[in-house]
Amino acid sequence: MVVEIYLFLFGLIIGSFFNVCILRLPKDQDIFLKQSACPNCNNKLKWFHNIPLISFVFLLGKCNFCKKRISFQYPVVEMLTAIIFVFSYLKFDLTLNALFFSIFVSSLLIIFFTDLNEYLILDIFTLPLSVIGFILSATNFNPFNVLIADSFAGLIIGFSVFYLIRWFFFKYKKIEGMGLGDAKLMMMIGAWLGLKSILFVMFFSSVVALIIAIPLTIIKKDKRYPIPYGCFITLAAFLYILVGDTFYKFLL
Repeated sequence: MVVEIYLFLFGLIIGSFFNVCILRLPKDQDIFLKQSACPNCNNKLKWFHNIPLISFVFLLGKCNFCKKRISFQYPVVEMLTAIIFVFSYLKFDLTLNALFFSIFVSSLLIIFFTDLNEYLILDIFTLPLSVIGFILSATNFNPFNVLIADSFAGLIIGFSVFYLIRWFFFKYKKIEGMGLGDAKLMMMIGAWLGLKSILFVMFFSSVVALIIAIPLTIIKKDKRYPIPYGCFITLAAFLYILVGDTFYKFLL
């Protein structure tokens, strides 16, 4: 139980750093040296304003200076990161598999929020992690037990299918039906989770997107209202990690 507590606290700290990445990387801002400031009033935050989770609670979710509400994204990302770290330990113990699992799932978490906030899926995550996922599969260190052939097929098919969808919309509809970042995200997921994950992620991301997009287009009265589809891809990838094998066994 002691290890879980330490990992949870460590996860909160790393989650606080992830919030910095989510906020600054899409804007090409420094994520290490720049002092944190309130996004509303730009006042520099003191160290005690940045204690993960605790500061949010004691400040009642408001900036200490301008009293504007602090986004719930901050405690949510911190809490989810802590849960990821503890879950990886419970699943893999203190092993390299736990480390690689945490890296991949944490990256999905960051990608979810950057796409949600800025409609951006950054190459700084998808491209290196696609390579890392393939290398881990080639060296039998993939935490999801995906082998090299499965990883290669997953990254090729994952990228190609979404690239073709994007190409079709642009050629025949003359609109950007899907960003290239979505194709790169699918490539990354395929490299780590293998070919089986692609069909699962495509289906469930589409279902969730339709459920959310239809009411949004009605509310906004705009058929072309932009939807951060990468968010639905990452949610479907999380779901596959949790129940993907069970789902396919049920089908068979």
